[in-house]
Amino acid sequence: MAAPVKLRVILGENESARLTLPNDIPESVGDLIQYIKNKFELEGDIRLQFMDQEFGNEFNNLTSTSLIEDKSTIEVLYQPFTIRLEAPLDASPPSPHPSCPPPPSSSPIPSNSSLSTSLLSIASCDTDILSSPESSISRSSAWPLIFKVPHFSYDAEIQLDRANVALKDSGTLLDPGTKPKSSILNGLIEEIVKYKVYLTDTEFSEVAEALVTTHPCLKEPGSKTGFAGWKTSLKYKLGNYRTRLRQLGHPEVAVNAQSNKRVQCSPASGVKKARKAEVNFCPALPPGETMDSQESKRVALLSEMDKTNNESHVTQLMDQNFSLRRQEVIQEPLIAEFKTRWPTLFSVREVCAEFRRITTVNLQSKFFSNLDAYSPNLMKAFSRKGGTVGRSLKKIMKPMTQVQCTMNVYLILFFSAKKVCIVWMFS
Repeated sequence: MAAPVKLRVILGENESARLTLPNDIPESVGDLIQYIKNKFELEGDIRLQFMDQEFGNEFNNLTSTSLIEDKSTIEVLYQPFTIRLEAPLDASPPSPHPSCPPPPSSSPIPSNSSLSTSLLSIASCDTDILSSPESSISRSSAWPLIFKVPHFSYDAEIQLDRANVALKDSGTLLDPGTKPKSSILNGLIEEIVKYKVYLTDTEFSEVAEALVTTHPCLKEPGSKTGFAGWKTSLKYKLGNYRTRLRQLGHPEVAVNAQSNKRVQCSPASGVKKARKAEVNFCPALPPGETMDSQESKRVALLSEMDKTNNESHVTQLMDQNFSLRRQEVIQEPLIAEFKTRWPTLFSVREVCAEFRRITTVNLQSKFFSNLDAYSPNLMKAFSRKGGTVGRSLKKIMKPMTQVQCTMNVYLILFFSAKKVCIVWMFS
């Protein structure tokens, strides 16, 4: 009996797994691909590359399984979408999908642009997850404190309802088949991408825990958490989804494509993604906009900023150019060059507006609300300060104890060893 073989499989950005082949390496690449697709529940056409030690550990196409051995590293690459038009010229058009708009009864031969639009509309009928509008527009809310599990397909909901009842009656857990499990994962991914496409390990745990809490029948026996398998499946599913988005050119994931990286490195290195409170990290262009039209609006901003009483129009143009500006910021340009291209951004009004575009949070109200929470402790710390700085602070703080009015007083202190600066703000 052949000894088992272990392989390291790279499934996508920040995604890799160990694969154990119990009966040695398959004889053909096709058999290995099929085994990997079944093991990791991958969809679509894929091809494999292997880490070639003879060429400095660069990845080359795997043309034969004899090129790999125990503890080799292989990478899964997804084939791009292809749409073939093979109908004869005199053939009648096929019946449209119920969710797709019907074609016009008679129309001239389409141009390249209209043909591309038609093909994209056809392709959208076959990609359920990518049809979600939230995947291509700016988001309006941050990651929720409690993840809400969405409704799944009709047949999946029926099966889950019956399984939850059976769990209460007999304590039997549900072992979902391939199709119901895929429906559940697709529904979760559609809900996830409303907020982000790159999740942390903690956020994956929150989604998986919410799933088994909402549907206890899906808990996994033998697992400490009860959702470890669901968490792993979600990681693979979201990785596949990002690959499909990248093939469609979505900027939030296309920016991390190997061809767009300045330094050639592994796919998992240097991933550009939201790491703090960014909600709209790298939004797509508005519908009907191109890079050229966005650039023309940016040039128009340079003349609009010199006009008086024109703040509202400038803000409107800045809103329309938000996608172009974010894509430039992510590429980490020189500050001087960026200020030359976007001088309008460097004002108090537009800094607050840009902060809200990125995080959906009002900067000033958030700052003052947090300042209110820390003000008592700051006052105590300032009152205990000694020396020259302490005497200066006491003189500055003395009027605050004498203020007897209903207005809110905000005190911002900036001090160093030689200088004390105070800013009073009333509201």
